Amino acid sequence: MEKQKSRAKNNAYALLRQRPRSVYEIRNRLKLKGCDEAVIEEVVASLKRTGDLNDEKFAQFWVESRMHMNPAGDVVLKHELKTNGVSDEIIEAALIEKAGKYDEYEIAFNMAKERFERLKKLDRQKAMKRVYDFLLRRGFKYDNVRRVIESLV
Repeated sequence: MEKQKSRAKNNAYALLRQRPRSVYEIRNRLKLKGCDEAVIEEVVASLKRTGDLNDEKFAQFWVESRMHMNPAGDVVLKHELKTNGVSDEIIEAALIEKAGKYDEYEIAFNMAKERFERLKKLDRQKAMKRVYDFLLRRGFKYDNVRRVIESLV
């Protein structure tokens, strides 16, 4: 039992060295490695106690890295965090914090300008439709997408 716990903890730390993880992710990955449920719960509790496993920190990390590398709107971020097992309260807190740091309209507008440049050869109406669809797929709120499209016209 101790050997399995030690191996599970080492696996968890190996995952956490790559990037922060959610509790849900760690549980699933350890389950895939064939660890017992009791061992998984003990390791997760231990990691939470030491602060190595924290869904709030994970959500903040996820939002920050997403906004720097591949910006997305709240709809997509919410979905991704939910998929990683983060609770609604933590997601809301992370998105509120994001709203204080980033202007979703500005980000959407910059992405739209860039995308629109690439679509210059197309008919203007068709290009606008593609930019509109692109922004909605990226999870930007409808009001912001509409404002961006109106600004580009």
